Amino acid sequence: MNFKDLLNTDHEAIIQWLLHAFRWWVDELLGMVPTEWRDRFLKRSATIAEVTEAGVVYRDEQSGEVLQEKPRRSVKVAMPAGQVLLRQIDLPILPASDLKRMVALDLDRLTPFKADQVLFDSEIVSRDEERGRQQVTIGVIPRQAAIRTLELSRANNIEPAAIGVSAGPGTPSALDFLPALRDIEGGSAARRRATYIWIAAGVLLAFNLFMLTWRDASATNQLREAVESQQSPVTVAMRLRDQVQKEASRRATLLRLQKQNAPLPVLEAVSQALPEGAWAEHYEWNGRTVQVRGFRKDTPDLLAKIEASPLLRNARSLSSDPRAAMATSGSFELAADREGRTR
Repeated sequence: MNFKDLLNTDHEAIIQWLLHAFRWWVDELLGMVPTEWRDRFLKRSATIAEVTEAGVVYRDEQSGEVLQEKPRRSVKVAMPAGQVLLRQIDLPILPASDLKRMVALDLDRLTPFKADQVLFDSEIVSRDEERGRQQVTIGVIPRQAAIRTLELSRANNIEPAAIGVSAGPGTPSALDFLPALRDIEGGSAARRRATYIWIAAGVLLAFNLFMLTWRDASATNQLREAVESQQSPVTVAMRLRDQVQKEASRRATLLRLQKQNAPLPVLEAVSQALPEGAWAEHYEWNGRTVQVRGFRKDTPDLLAKIEASPLLRNARSLSSDPRAAMATSGSFELAADREGRTR
């Protein structure tokens, strides 16, 4: 089946598929549960209703005691044993869903009826795990008899929880023909309503997810448009910021150079470095090197005294006469660089 066939399928058929899938899932889960656990937890006290043309008789399922009025708990409709064909067969151990499919395929051989004439259900009586076999009771009723029983039940204001066979007090039977009966009549109105409600809930959930996604996408688009609309002013502001930063950096560099190249600190350093007995006659500063020319008297190692200044370095003699640099008296001409100068 392709997608087009699925779209053209009747809603009732889709509902039946979903119901079959749900029942198969439940049967598979029950098949994995040990038999004694399943019987213990699924066993519930219920009321048996024997529906006939003459009326309804209510009995307790366990004790068989006749009840005077209809109780509020669930009601199982029990058909007389004479209307139900019961047969016990030996089959391999299979899950409940596979067991029913096997019986449905082999129903015309196991019973004198055709599959389209009857309704059936199966009940596992015992299992032999070592041999891998199980004893199964098959119950078969004519379709018309089951439909008439359901009509009589509803006429007496009974919506049965199950339709089985009367097996006597204290021996409740697990046979239930109601699911098969609902399958042939298209499902009960309550099941259809529940299915429609779940479908509507799924549609509303999908619509809610769609609206949330659409709202988030719309908010994202609005935010993107707002960001794009502010892109030009932001670009201009970024450019202005870069220009301001560059101008501030340029001014800081100029101030640093101005402070470094100021002549007064260098002049003060030279004056403090010259010892007593030495006089400067000429002073020259080009921003990098200071040149001093003057006279000295009994002043040895003048270059070392200039070099000792914290602001001056690389003191050297500029005199062409090598003996002038070693003399302790007479004229001198020297040069020194400023410490820490940025090139």
